[in-house]
Amino acid sequence: MKNRIIISFIISTVYFLGMPSNGIGQILRTDSLTILDSNLHVDLKEVKIKGRKRKKRKHYRSTRRYWRTIRNIRIVYPYAEMANQTIGGLNKELEFISSKRERRKLIRQKYKGLMKAYKKPMMKLKISQGKLLMKLIDRETGNSSYKHLKELKGSTTAIFWQAIASMFGTSLKSKYKPESKDWMVEEILERMKKGELLPPRKLGIKLENQKLNEK
Repeated sequence: MKNRIIISFIISTVYFLGMPSNGIGQILRTDSLTILDSNLHVDLKEVKIKGRKRKKRKHYRSTRRYWRTIRNIRIVYPYAEMANQTIGGLNKELEFISSKRERRKLIRQKYKGLMKAYKKPMMKLKISQGKLLMKLIDRETGNSSYKHLKELKGSTTAIFWQAIASMFGTSLKSKYKPESKDWMVEEILERMKKGELLPPRKLGIKLENQKLNEK
């Protein structure tokens, strides 16, 4: 499935290097020109240089891909935000635990809580939405899903799930690139923040520790 549309703008510059041999002029050196009895006048067409990204944005805002990306962001962005909150909170807790056994115990508890809360709804995500989620996790947390999984569950687990992801045409190592191929996602998020588009949906899912804090 092609999910990339590449628009290339090629600007060609033509130099006229040569003079007619009818006495109008003579080339004395490669960097100088002597005109004998006539003025040389050459009309060049005006060339307008437009930013590629701006051109793409103007065009894509009315396409199916743009609105499909909006829908997918509204669905998966809340998961990326929750991942950021969970990982941030877990790291703070781990700072005060020196025992490896206690650290592994806490990580297992958090992992089970996440699986219980998110397994069913995330199983309903499409492959394209899963790919987008991997990038949004990198955007929100500053690290790829692979790195987080490796730090929390070890290299073996990370490699295993990376292999599974590869079977579905995605990667846990996906990096978010807002200045290049992910410019559309970044623009949509900015427009949502400004209120120009509907905001991401609410998950309606709460972890056990969040419920306890609210009571």
